[in-house]
Amino acid sequence: MGRWLTASLLLTSLLGCRSVTAPEPTPFPPWDLARAEVIRWQADEAFFGQDFAIEASGLAASQSFLFVPSEKYGRLLIVEPSDGARVRTVRLAVPRHAELEGVALLDGGVLLCDEAHAAVYGVPIEDERRLFASAGKEPLPVNGLGLEGVAVRGGKIGFEGIEVDPDNGTVYLLLERSGSDATGCVSRIWSLQRTAKTLRSDGDPIEVALEECTWRLAELAWWDGRMVALKTQFPGERYEIVTVDLATGETDVVLDLTELLRSLARQGWSNNVEGIALGGDGSLWLVADNAVTGVIDDPLPPRGESRTLLLRIPPSKAVSR
Repeated sequence: MGRWLTASLLLTSLLGCRSVTAPEPTPFPPWDLARAEVIRWQADEAFFGQDFAIEASGLAASQSFLFVPSEKYGRLLIVEPSDGARVRTVRLAVPRHAELEGVALLDGGVLLCDEAHAAVYGVPIEDERRLFASAGKEPLPVNGLGLEGVAVRGGKIGFEGIEVDPDNGTVYLLLERSGSDATGCVSRIWSLQRTAKTLRSDGDPIEVALEECTWRLAELAWWDGRMVALKTQFPGERYEIVTVDLATGETDVVLDLTELLRSLARQGWSNNVEGIALGGDGSLWLVADNAVTGVIDDPLPPRGESRTLLLRIPPSKAVSR
């Protein structure tokens, strides 16, 4: 009993106080950095192996697969990590010069956010296993969704992440950063209701204050009834996982990834992490964008100066499910 109480008090001190308006989920599971594992995949198209500059900028996880958009090459990579990390590359009929920065799962498909066009697309996927087994050469159709009450222009500082509340279907759309050194910077998260053709804002976006304009929120994910986000700094190369109070915009750091990712960069892996997802077993997954490029007209990526990092961090054994 004494040991259990000590562990409980320690976990409470690490997480801090919750807002009185926040839901009361189960305690947030810390992840075991000591057991972090780099995943090497085998791609069905050689140009989308980890040695190529595929610019992996988003991540979502189903029970069986990981979904990774290749930012500027009109592909959705479907990763089967349980079977030797095989990758199926699926072509997407996205507009020219689209920059696919985020992906989220929903019943019957995925949502993608496009930073260059300030747009959101729906991609119907009836059967993910069938698509993985026999994706055709023709691009999957995408359906543009009208954005109502979201005034954002396309550009390099734009939509960086998207997530869906699995309980009620609310779509959360992330603008990575807004503001200036003179005014202060914030990240903004819109809460949107989805119809067949539109995403309609519930009102003003949630504003997440940033200490400096070198910080940003780069991705959203969902865990036990609450929002988590990837928070990064550049220059500085700092990386954190934070919880986001959707009522107040307040954040709490629950995991600092900085030293781990810096060490992996020294081994040749990109540490520009832009995608996170939570697996069904509580594992934290991360993927890194291994190139910084402008407008691209080439149909396939070149070799990268660093490799695309796909990282799994299992939950602490004390709270594994």
